[in-house]
Amino acid sequence: MASSPRRSSSSSAKQPQKGGILPWQDPPRKLLRLSRDLEAAIQRAMKYVAHATGAEPSQEELAAVLKSYFTLGEITNQINYLRKKPLENAGPEALCGSLRPTLRINLFAVSGRNCLARAGFFVQPIADAIEGIRKHARTVHGVAPSDACIALSLRSSFILSELKNQIVHARDSCATLAQGDKRPPPSLPAVL
Repeated sequence: MASSPRRSSSSSAKQPQKGGILPWQDPPRKLLRLSRDLEAAIQRAMKYVAHATGAEPSQEELAAVLKSYFTLGEITNQINYLRKKPLENAGPEALCGSLRPTLRINLFAVSGRNCLARAGFFVQPIADAIEGIRKHARTVHGVAPSDACIALSLRSSFILSELKNQIVHARDSCATLAQGDKRPPPSLPAVL
């Protein structure tokens, strides 16, 4: 009696045809939605870095910069500053950061690098970075900031500039490592 072929419990993966090789497939990334305030602030940061450097940062680049200890400290200080200093001629909606600039995004005219972010979908590392900012601020100041407060601090020109500088530094470091760093190490100034 002929037996039927055995099937393992892990047969859900696609099997190549005879003599064929399956192409490499990246595992699917989990995409998340953030609040409108955070979404607008992160999109603004991406747009600012793209304008200043000529290359739009990936979501992973921005998440890595947001998680750095230096950035955590600067954003926490900015949140504290914004809490202490109310905006002049501001109503309650301006203090909590609910004023959003209107933005029209043409998804056909841009690169595909961050099209999901433009549509409001972010990768898990961005959400982890925002949660890291919240935890750090709670540890330092005793009160966790709202999404609106974090977004308002991310929109400040100082924080945007710091994010851009750190992304440029990270890109330069990667380029230096890729080239094998053939430059001589910087010399210290002569002390007389």
